[in-house]
Amino acid sequence: MVESNTFNKIVVSKHSRNGSVNEAKLSHNQLRSHCVSVRLNDEELTLLNERRGRHRKGEWLRLSLLNKLPAIVPAINIEAWKILGEISQKLNKLVAHLDNKSQGSSLTQTELFAVKRQISELRINLVGADLWGERNE
Repeated sequence: MVESNTFNKIVVSKHSRNGSVNEAKLSHNQLRSHCVSVRLNDEELTLLNERRGRHRKGEWLRLSLLNKLPAIVPAINIEAWKILGEISQKLNKLVAHLDNKSQGSSLTQTELFAVKRQISELRINLVGADLWGERNE
């Protein structure tokens, strides 16, 4: 099996059939020659499997020990995605309406209110705070 992975700044170029690293490619200090085993109960094993993601168990434990765990990217919040999509459509309609206005005509109070309301709704959904406080006039 041939792989090209970078792990702890060591380039692993070839693995033998049993998974050991080709020793000719690594210096003596870089070669991992110590093996540590650990016993886990069912709950601990489940927790390890949930946290390690796509990494092998030993690899994840080594990364954890060295404080080099990869960042965890949360799943997409589908409900928030839908809400923000609807707000985006409303803002696009407002922009299209404003673009179609004649040159030099000022915004009406209704148009200003609609823009303010959509920006406020977007902000509330993005950061959970009302931009203009409780008074949405």
